[in-house]
Amino acid sequence: MSRFNIDTCALLVEFNAPVWTARKLDRSTTDEVVSSKNATAKDAARVNKHLLAGRQELEVIQAHIGAVRNYVYESTLPWSDSGIRLLPTKKFMDFNDRMGKFEQEFADLVNTFIAVYPSLITAQAMALGDMFNRSEYPSPQEIAHKFSFRVNYMPVPKAGDFRVDVGNEAQKNLQEKLSKLADERVEAAMSDARGRLKAHLDRMMERLKVEEVNGKQRKGRIHTSLVEGGLELCEALESLNLTNDMTIEAARLELEKLLRTVDAEELRKNLDARTEIRAQVAEIVDRFNF
Repeated sequence: MSRFNIDTCALLVEFNAPVWTARKLDRSTTDEVVSSKNATAKDAARVNKHLLAGRQELEVIQAHIGAVRNYVYESTLPWSDSGIRLLPTKKFMDFNDRMGKFEQEFADLVNTFIAVYPSLITAQAMALGDMFNRSEYPSPQEIAHKFSFRVNYMPVPKAGDFRVDVGNEAQKNLQEKLSKLADERVEAAMSDARGRLKAHLDRMMERLKVEEVNGKQRKGRIHTSLVEGGLELCEALESLNLTNDMTIEAARLELEKLLRTVDAEELRKNLDARTEIRAQVAEIVDRFNF
């Protein structure tokens, strides 16, 4: 693994998108709950008030960010505990273009929210009843700063370029540690890629199962995503296989070839087809030790 130059085929990407949660600790209601339950510890409970309860305008933005996070996860591999991800350079142009479109959509949603925000506050006076407190709502000017969409790209650090004034021996030790850390992270990234493939194969084995239970036939539920999601995974793994792991590539190709012959609707109706496809999936699992 140490001979593999990760810095030449991947870069690091960091995505952050803080969104206003519209939640506020309701101290008076918290005190009432703690007192009514005869709790002696003041921090025994916390009542958080949803300032925009019953409204969908903010949830649309939150759902959008959730979709962006899923895209980032599916397009990258893990790198550090801080949330920085590893992006194959061959995916950079498509990834950057897609993130730009996500950012524009985010900006449009936020601008729409800010435009209706004052009227939402008025509506909440009735929705929250005695829990409504106008001072808890930021001004429209303040609310704009509670939303952000940031994508940062960084090169993967190289152990050989690690230079600090700590003495030759100490510098050598630091370079060795950095090199070892990079190798461990590459191994973890590839383990994640392999894990995604295994998870989908396991899901197919489970969903395609047909068995008799108490004299009744029981079969797994087949969703379109079982096929379409598998094809999307195979496409993603083509670039996520940074170390050109032959097992992952061969299994990916076999699964992709199989899925292109599969129709989800046919699998729902035809038990023979379901049994046949499951047998072929089992063969992939056994042949590549998944």
